[in-house]
Amino acid sequence: MNISTLTGGVFTAYSRKVSATSKNSSKRSVNYCRQAQDALTFGILQAITIGIAGDYIEFCNRATIRLVVDPNSMINSAVNRIVLALLLVAAQETLRVDVSLVTVGVQVTDRLGRDVRGLKVENFTIYDDGVPQRIEFFSDEEQPITLGILLDRSDSMSYNAKLERAKEAAVALVQSAREGSEYFYLSFDDHVKLAADLTSDPREIEAAIGNTTLGGGTSLYDAVLEGLSRSGAAHQPRQVLVIISDGADQHSIHPLAEVIRKVRDAKLQVYAIGYFGKDEEPFFRRSGAKLTLIDGHEVDNPRNVLHRLASDSGAEAFFPRSDKELAQAVRKIANDLRTQYTLSFYPPPSINDNAYHPLRVAVRGGRYTVRARPGYSTSSSILRPSQPGQSQSGSD
Repeated sequence: MNISTLTGGVFTAYSRKVSATSKNSSKRSVNYCRQAQDALTFGILQAITIGIAGDYIEFCNRATIRLVVDPNSMINSAVNRIVLALLLVAAQETLRVDVSLVTVGVQVTDRLGRDVRGLKVENFTIYDDGVPQRIEFFSDEEQPITLGILLDRSDSMSYNAKLERAKEAAVALVQSAREGSEYFYLSFDDHVKLAADLTSDPREIEAAIGNTTLGGGTSLYDAVLEGLSRSGAAHQPRQVLVIISDGADQHSIHPLAEVIRKVRDAKLQVYAIGYFGKDEEPFFRRSGAKLTLIDGHEVDNPRNVLHRLASDSGAEAFFPRSDKELAQAVRKIANDLRTQYTLSFYPPPSINDNAYHPLRVAVRGGRYTVRARPGYSTSSSILRPSQPGQSQSGSD
């Protein structure tokens, strides 16, 4: 094998991306940092360096890989490193790194329900199965998000022009997201429709929302699963679904238990607006887990369902009974979309049991209400998109 062949092979190996897989469902491709790229300059040194770097992989913030080259080890292990580089080329496979990083979004409010800003990492303690964990990464910066809007267009939304009010609310939420965010839009009746696929242009989403018309029944559960699936292709680290619906699911193929399990496994948040009538909301609130319709058909209580989806994902559900309360709910969600503390930690190395682990976030410095995801699963899987057409409370 001549030098030019070796060099070409190393360039092939180097140009490959590292696929980082985390146990909180985060799979994404990440590039080598600039430091390593500058070091890979000529021919045989590229082969040596890429091998050496394999011993010194450490994670930069936000899942970027940094390759740190130790010059003292270059001579001693040069031959082994060349062989390793050639094997990487020959294997023609993606190098995978398992990242056991759990990331939790946290909202903190005071006794009057106002957001508490300005807290530092030392104010927070995160407990995994009751054991305090070291916080590896912390952020309180406003960041772009991936926002999925799930809008109920069933025929019951025709009452009192609810669909038009819901469309206005959805557009307001899209407009509230920070510049650089990305969006998709699903409308649903007895079928789920991908009205606008993932895009960074909010005008596309606003136009699709504006074109939404009334349909038939309600397939909320299928819509949520499709929303989870679409979020799997997201480019932003924080992903949010917002559901706007007025009734009980009667047409989904997938059961509620499956939806709850996958929402708990996913890393995103699910906000919900139960846009019921002013008489329906109190009735749903007083009722149990199941409701019996006039025809004798039994359905899940929609208020309980929306509340469960929100609370299990560290988000919040709202049940407005007037246009004014709807506007208040939209403002609250819009604020949450822009402001959030982000905490990340590495769970104990022994945790690989495919179990659900309870989380608790405590905040020192005041009598605060803390809202965060109540747990995470080590069995989380990446959901693939289908084809188109198809509070926690506490204080320390």
